[in-house]
Amino acid sequence: MPCRFESGLGHQLMANVLWSFFYYFAIIEAMNKKRVKIFSFTSLLAVLLLSAFVYFAVPQYFADEIYPLKYTDWIVKYSKKYNVDPALVCGVILQESRFNPNARSGAGAQGLMQFMPSTAATMARETGRWPKYDIFDTETSIEFGAAHLRDLLNGYNNNVDLALYAYNTGNAYRFVNSPSLVAKYPYVRKIRNYQTVYQTMYSRELGLDPITIEPKKPDKYEIRGFVWSQIFNNFAGYFEKS
Repeated sequence: MPCRFESGLGHQLMANVLWSFFYYFAIIEAMNKKRVKIFSFTSLLAVLLLSAFVYFAVPQYFADEIYPLKYTDWIVKYSKKYNVDPALVCGVILQESRFNPNARSGAGAQGLMQFMPSTAATMARETGRWPKYDIFDTETSIEFGAAHLRDLLNGYNNNVDLALYAYNTGNAYRFVNSPSLVAKYPYVRKIRNYQTVYQTMYSRELGLDPITIEPKKPDKYEIRGFVWSQIFNNFAGYFEKS
């Protein structure tokens, strides 16, 4: 007797089975693709939410590590004595030594605010600390720094950018007629940014009146940008050293 599958009914049954089989797998494949799309969308959403949290939270929780504040009493005391913005003093300290009173540079600068021995001796005479002074003493270095900044501001018509350039290089006389060029100098730009950060983050600690912080009033978005730029700079410096 012939096999039933050799008949027309058998071929039709086989065709139905095969069609059902492929239809089932087509449905499974479609469901899998849908699941993949849902999973991909969910993963993307999770990554975006996590990125947003990190972007906003990191500056809030780690800003005081990136922009520390120490020796507040002496900074406020000598900033007032020499009529200098305490946030500017903080910016110089951060750039010069990151608040390390024992810092030494390869060029021979020493202490919290990095004075060369000859400049330190000049400031010791000016501030009345001569001849017994210790440039590694925190209070001494802060007074020298505030007094030196005041001298430079007086010498450059209270132009902060020129004063900072002179603090770093010795003088800024060649830029007196074009001070805008000095504002682009990396050392000056960094400290001006730091000054803005300290004015905002530590206005209460530094005794600053927010109304008097001019001409540029900083905001939280700018500070967040400064924090992240400092984080990336730290990472870049780490890889350059390694």
